[in-house]
Amino acid sequence: MKNLLVAIDRRKDAEQLIGHAIKIAKLTDAKIWIIHVMEGEPDDFLAREAGPQYVYEKRAKERKDSQLQIESWVEEVKEKYSIDIEGFLIQGEVVKSIKKIVAERNIDLVLAGHKKRNLLYSLFTANKKKDLIDDLRIPLLAIPLP
Repeated sequence: MKNLLVAIDRRKDAEQLIGHAIKIAKLTDAKIWIIHVMEGEPDDFLAREAGPQYVYEKRAKERKDSQLQIESWVEEVKEKYSIDIEGFLIQGEVVKSIKKIVAERNIDLVLAGHKKRNLLYSLFTANKKKDLIDDLRIPLLAIPLP
């Protein structure tokens, strides 16, 4: 195993997911890739046609904050553990973006968080992990989150 992909959805779950990736990377001498997938680019001129300005400003701030947070995690892991790690922010649809990174970076294992949801919630929302499992040709490790 040479490349691990940590797919982070929420900041508060990131430390737990990265911690598991560090354990696996130490055992296998693997590189860690941290990604966070966000909505499309708020600075895109065509995307600005519909909606108030404050929405785009809020998204731009969230994107910049997320990028800084990812850079912080990468530096912390490099300093503490001397593990080869990179992180980046992707904009687009989650499953497609992860599939693209898996192919481009020759990922061997994807680590993603899992929260138990009730039946009603799952009936009305997309199941991204199921879509990933169906579409990926590599293992997906679902880490239970509190």
